[in-house]
Amino acid sequence: MSNRAEVTIELTEAPDDSECAVITDGLRAYNDAQAGYSDSRPLNILARDPETNRIVGGLLGRTSLGLLRVDRFFLPEGLRRNGLGSRILAMAEQEAKQRGCTRAVLSTLHFQAPGFYLKQGWEVAARIDCEPPGHTRFYMTKKLFDKGTPS
Repeated sequence: MSNRAEVTIELTEAPDDSECAVITDGLRAYNDAQAGYSDSRPLNILARDPETNRIVGGLLGRTSLGLLRVDRFFLPEGLRRNGLGSRILAMAEQEAKQRGCTRAVLSTLHFQAPGFYLKQGWEVAARIDCEPPGHTRFYMTKKLFDKGTPS
């Protein structure tokens, strides 16, 4: 393709896996070339019901370039407020430290868990009002440790 005018663009809510891979793989290759290395790895912690062996919740994230990114964290109502969420988050943070991460980031809505994260030592980096009026998204961060001085 030699001429940018030949490119068409489309809006879609359902790209297929191969279309997503073009973007994901292209960005990964660019980032790896700029950083000089690649250390991106999934970091997932699953909460399993011992009776049924089914997954009931957990944390999905990844580590890359010294940063833990928590993408999704869910526990059903009956498993909240008993320390399980704190243990899962601490487990993710500890694994991230072992991988050399010094910071962590996530986003959460006001009706989700900003108070929970604040109790775990996270800080609000940004607060963005959302729609409908009265809804707020929090971008949060936590310093895990300085290189060479694990906490």
